[in-house]
Amino acid sequence: MKNNSFRMKFMLKHFYGAIIGAIIGTIAGAILGWSHTSTLMGAVIGAEAVLILGLMESSESLDNAIVDYGILKTMDAKWQRRYMTWGMPIAVVGMRFTFPVLIVSAIARISPWKTIHMAMFEPARYAAVLTGAHNEIAAFGGAFLLLISLSFFMDEDKNEHWIGFIEKPMQALGAVATLPMAITILCVMVAAFCVPGGERLGMMVSGLCGIIGYILVKDGLGALIGDPSAAVGMARRAGLWSLLYLECIDGSFSFDGVISAFAITSDPVTIAIGLGVGALTVRSLTMMMLKTDALSELAYVENGAFFSILVLSLLMFLGVRVEVPDYVTGLVGAVFIGAAFWASLRRLARQKAMREALQPVMAQDPKVVLIGEVRSGEFVDERLKGRPQW
Repeated sequence: MKNNSFRMKFMLKHFYGAIIGAIIGTIAGAILGWSHTSTLMGAVIGAEAVLILGLMESSESLDNAIVDYGILKTMDAKWQRRYMTWGMPIAVVGMRFTFPVLIVSAIARISPWKTIHMAMFEPARYAAVLTGAHNEIAAFGGAFLLLISLSFFMDEDKNEHWIGFIEKPMQALGAVATLPMAITILCVMVAAFCVPGGERLGMMVSGLCGIIGYILVKDGLGALIGDPSAAVGMARRAGLWSLLYLECIDGSFSFDGVISAFAITSDPVTIAIGLGVGALTVRSLTMMMLKTDALSELAYVENGAFFSILVLSLLMFLGVRVEVPDYVTGLVGAVFIGAAFWASLRRLARQKAMREALQPVMAQDPKVVLIGEVRSGEFVDERLKGRPQW
């Protein structure tokens, strides 16, 4: 009982920052609401908007947390901490405020400073311009996320398959290195031909920018950052590269959330605060999973997260033709990750049952060596060669 209580406290301590951030964000939302209306009801509405946006962002970002967990495992402790300290300002100020400002600035063909003025004093006009850029944003984010998911499923070194009849053929196609790029370009072109003629070029350019952005972040920045000749330089380069990659993934996930947030409030600062509260909660969840190694035995959860990203990217492309409700995109992640979690638990149960069944055999013959992993009910040994095995 004491161990369970200690483990619970250890897990909860990772959310202290998120709880404090939510309290500060709610107070800030109330102050903003009061400043706009000078009424108590306005303060209540501002605080409520922050809480709703935080819940929306955190509930729709489970797959983001799991993907981030997989990347953070490869980073050293210093860069894992910087994921929270450096990464949060980038996520809130950069991806959830500055990036939408730059989009509106490009579309309206005005300077970023004038765009910020518009956001502060003409929020309805700002929201209209940003919402009108939905197709271009969907093309950029859809291309980036599609490449992330296809690169995972077509990785020839991937050794865990949850839905084998889908994942195994996709992995086999990974022998063609440029196939993920070709599929993504095809999806961008098909989506572009689903919009009126005057919008096609903008969509294609945005989709290509998403592809170029992925290439630069995934492969290009590592060659440009740090000193490759020194071990310290290599560590710094790898850490910074991974952090930037994480922030780009986070930004791709947040695009639709920023646009949807204008249905709740037209104040861009309130939106940035609310989505920032959700982002802090998601990052706290990621760090909790990392420090407790919570997913180490749940073999299929990562696969479920990437299936969610794959479907989400396709829904972003589909959204240029038909309206996809926000709850659908939220349910996609919950369904895939929930199903993968259940499948992982079933696998653990099968492993435990098989080990218990084999205990008598191992007790009778000490020469029998039983190691490896149980995959679909079979023991696979790749390490002990030339030694007795069962």
